[in-house]
Amino acid sequence: MRTFVLLGQSGSGKTALAKAMLSLAGAAFKPPKEGPTISAKAYHLNWQGASYYFLDTPGDDNFLGDTKLCAWSADLAVLVVDATSPVKVQLEKAYAAARDLGLPVLVFVNKLDQEKARLEDTLCDLQEKLEICPVPVAYPLGEEANLKGIIDLLKLKVYIPEGPKVRVEKLPEDLVALAEGLRKNMVEFAAEGEDELLEKYLEEEHLEPEEIMRGLKKGVLSGKIAPVCVGSAVRLIGVARLLDAIYELGPTPQERGPWLAEGKEGPLDLAPSPEAPSAIIVYKTLVDPYAGKLSLARVVSGTLASEGVLYNPREETAEKYAHLAVAQGDELREIPEALPGALVVFPKLSETHTGDTLVAEGLEALIPPPDLPSPVLTYALHPETRADEDKIGPALAKLKEEDPTLRIGRDEETREILISGLGQIHIERAVEKLRERYGVKARLDLPKIPYRETIKKAVQGVIYRHKKQTGGRGQFAEVHFHVFPLPRGEGFEFVETLTGMNVPRNFVPAVEKGVREAMEKGPLAGYPVVDVKVQFYDGKSHEVDSSDMAFKIAAFHCFKKALEQSQPILLEPIMELEIEVPEEAMGDVIGDLNARRGRVLGMESQGRYQLIKAQAPMAELLRYALDLNSLTGGRGTFRIRFSHYEEVPPPIAQKVIEKARASQTS
Repeated sequence: MRTFVLLGQSGSGKTALAKAMLSLAGAAFKPPKEGPTISAKAYHLNWQGASYYFLDTPGDDNFLGDTKLCAWSADLAVLVVDATSPVKVQLEKAYAAARDLGLPVLVFVNKLDQEKARLEDTLCDLQEKLEICPVPVAYPLGEEANLKGIIDLLKLKVYIPEGPKVRVEKLPEDLVALAEGLRKNMVEFAAEGEDELLEKYLEEEHLEPEEIMRGLKKGVLSGKIAPVCVGSAVRLIGVARLLDAIYELGPTPQERGPWLAEGKEGPLDLAPSPEAPSAIIVYKTLVDPYAGKLSLARVVSGTLASEGVLYNPREETAEKYAHLAVAQGDELREIPEALPGALVVFPKLSETHTGDTLVAEGLEALIPPPDLPSPVLTYALHPETRADEDKIGPALAKLKEEDPTLRIGRDEETREILISGLGQIHIERAVEKLRERYGVKARLDLPKIPYRETIKKAVQGVIYRHKKQTGGRGQFAEVHFHVFPLPRGEGFEFVETLTGMNVPRNFVPAVEKGVREAMEKGPLAGYPVVDVKVQFYDGKSHEVDSSDMAFKIAAFHCFKKALEQSQPILLEPIMELEIEVPEEAMGDVIGDLNARRGRVLGMESQGRYQLIKAQAPMAELLRYALDLNSLTGGRGTFRIRFSHYEEVPPPIAQKVIEKARASQTS
């Protein structure tokens, strides 16, 4: 068995390659919708007596979370590289996901039949930008539109596709020297894979074909080399050789070795053996409006029957399952059992989510999923009608179930539903799904900034009397306050220092409640008031007309009066940023931060990248992900978190206040 993942940038031809492999193996392929892949698909085929499970993944970094989880479930990464545009940032990120998981790598250089396709330039690009060691095991026969087939460098024969079959021919004389030189290069790398082979090669300058494959496989498993196959997926050129190479050089689940899990007593190894207790990882969840919830999983160890019970250690619950299936794109086919390495589908697991481990009862093990990219862009989601408002909650929960990189929340202060994702396309696709699948229409807006108001100056002896007489029992209360600013981030402090019996102490909670209510809307633009201290030091009461309500109203107005005399100011949230950018883009990124009223706190070198630590106002960062992408050619990434509040500069504060007041009156 071989379990692998197709990784590559958008447009490199991963889906065309999936179709070509399935077609050669005589397996069914239902083409997905036109356009780039935005959701991973699982497939299964049999080739030369071996069972292959593989995943076609999205190339766009908006869906990098999906790609990372798919790579987690595989034993081998096949990098699909576009020979006309070899290494773009999307391929760099997909390869980084494979490298972080320790996946062995094979390369398929695709589109060699296209104009300006050059294998040598592609190999240089792979070496320079991905820092991998590409070792061709095949070479194109012809260039661009004249590409006819490939030269197999192991057998020194030519393979020319004719429909689903391949014609084998002798190597033309004019290509013998080139092919032998490339073969020698391949054999040298194979010899370095094993001491015994190196010794033999140094003595005899010759290795048998099976020894060459053994040496290359050792190099692949150790991550030292990446064998390169070549061709054109659309024209089926080189695809059969790639399938052979996956079998010859890719690891079986057993060769990949045990999986590291967390047990109750500490770390433990799970052997990928059919006889071991079952362990499964869930790499993707689909919520189908008709079929319900589907959990896509990889069998790590054990033999799985078509129905049974598994235990979810994270949720501490047993999950019954039936109708175990394998996926062929969007189609499902039930199977009687599954062995380690198989990619399977469980229908209707109620408590299991993406990233979970399922195990046989009695096995306490949890395989940690990879770290997923954090959301970088947030929008406010506004349902269009009351009916949409009623349906949006459950629909968003289903979207979140399918995509763990989406974040959904509600800002209690602004009362907005917030949706955060990995980019503009990611969020727009989520809104499309809401409409197409669940009939929920919603529009996207930039979220409101949670400004605050505070005071700069203390005021003493602020007095307010509340008196109302309407026949019968009236209302009377008088309160005396001192009000002071507090250091930033201190919140609110209420101090009662009454002396004598002017105000009975049972009214004090009502006074504090009145102040807290007044703090909900500040005098400048109606934002919450923070970082103030109120001292309630005196007042007056009436034995009949005073009440909790009267004191609450008096406190409310007294605090409002104090605020107007205390030099109120507007505060804005300041965010802390960690921005990773290529060295050459650093000047542009720092210049852009300065233009956003940001300040750079420090820099650290990280290989070819620089880590910039900075702070900037939230109001200047709402679309930062899109701008950073454009400044760095998509290579910049950043993490963001709330740091503190700071005073808004007066000219900007004035605009914010005017806008807030206009929206309150409209």
